[in-house]
Amino acid sequence: MKKETVKMQIWGIIVVPLMIILFKNLYSLTNGALLGIFFGSVNNSMWEQTKVVMLSYFIWSLVEAVGKRSGFHRFAVSRMISIWLVGAFCILSYLLIYALGIENANLPRFICAVTACLCAFALSARLEYGERKIEQLFLPCVFMMLLLIAVYCSFTVFPPHMVIFEDTAMGMYGIIPEYIDSGAIALDTLYRV
Repeated sequence: MKKETVKMQIWGIIVVPLMIILFKNLYSLTNGALLGIFFGSVNNSMWEQTKVVMLSYFIWSLVEAVGKRSGFHRFAVSRMISIWLVGAFCILSYLLIYALGIENANLPRFICAVTACLCAFALSARLEYGERKIEQLFLPCVFMMLLLIAVYCSFTVFPPHMVIFEDTAMGMYGIIPEYIDSGAIALDTLYRV
């Protein structure tokens, strides 16, 4: 592996968790502006947390791509595969946290997100510098990137009523209005059981 690639990945391991924290709080930092809605986490659902992690990893991949002088197709394929790995790993680990019933799961979710990014960096490096001819997968990976953008845009704006899009604290979907009484919602969920 090239020395500059190792440096960039080490920087990525440092910068990506910081970007995750920034994007997690972007909605409240922008007071609900469109930038915060689209790139930040508007609630505490599994999708919003995964979206922030994938976006952070994707942006760092773009930063690394700007500095690539050769082997762009291999890099792009390795990063697209690893971005989908990040999403799958985050969703599965968040579902496990949800199934175990862990209350206040912010720290376990953050640990899972950082672990997913570390695994993605390792997989990406292995794919990029391995002996397999992955550059042949460039066009399918372009399609996978367009699919990812479509999923991101549609699920961010119109979250379906599924467990991964449900806010874990309020049981609501999408942007939660400020005038909602969380205590009344908690009591209401107790009486529905």
